[in-house]
Amino acid sequence: MKRRRTRRNDTSEPASQTWTSIFHDRPESRDTGLSFDASLRVEWRHSPHGPTNPDARHAASRAARLLVEKHLASESVLRVAAAEQELSVALRDQLPFHREGVELLSVSMTLRVDDDAVEGARLMERARHEFELDEMDRRQARARVEFLRNELLADPSAARLYTLVQHSARLGGPADGSDPEELVRQIHQWHPDSRWVLVARTLHTFIDKLTEDNTRDFLKILRSAMTTLGHQQLAEKISAAEEAE
Repeated sequence: MKRRRTRRNDTSEPASQTWTSIFHDRPESRDTGLSFDASLRVEWRHSPHGPTNPDARHAASRAARLLVEKHLASESVLRVAAAEQELSVALRDQLPFHREGVELLSVSMTLRVDDDAVEGARLMERARHEFELDEMDRRQARARVEFLRNELLADPSAARLYTLVQHSARLGGPADGSDPEELVRQIHQWHPDSRWVLVARTLHTFIDKLTEDNTRDFLKILRSAMTTLGHQQLAEKISAAEEAE
């Protein structure tokens, strides 16, 4: 706070004499580290309640400063006119205001912001916007992972159909050049109630419940059955699965 000036207003009733204090201050805005440049004019008088405050001039200025600081703390330096309007309405609703032996009758102010503060606020606003975009991307990524884990990986038919119809992450729809008849055939083939999907899910559940040794034994039985039925290439894939385990 700097440059304070106080004068007594002329009045015919000494018991209700009013005083005017004028001072400058730099109250903080909601933009971290950035302040308004405020010129304040405070009209006040000694409170009719309680003893007289010998330091009334400073008490009046301090009370006005605290009121202004409280309301401007939620305003941005990018909206100076709006900040003045909101502050004027808030002060009008609170006046007259009594504190420390003085009564504030009116508080008026002019707000200004220097160019460096405006530029700093714009930079912070841009950084907040980029942070919000990054956070939105993270939320979408988490949702996608959850969808893949809970929906696709748990159901092979859903996974296959998802790859068939996905086109746009936002709009969806079949991929360009899709064959409608092939799409219908694939949908029937990968239907959750189709025989092979039911068998695959049952085998997956069954193997998942086996011990490591029992799993190896089961894969050997399956490989032997495939070899006996003449499906050597499939048997080799089962053999590779055994080694991977």
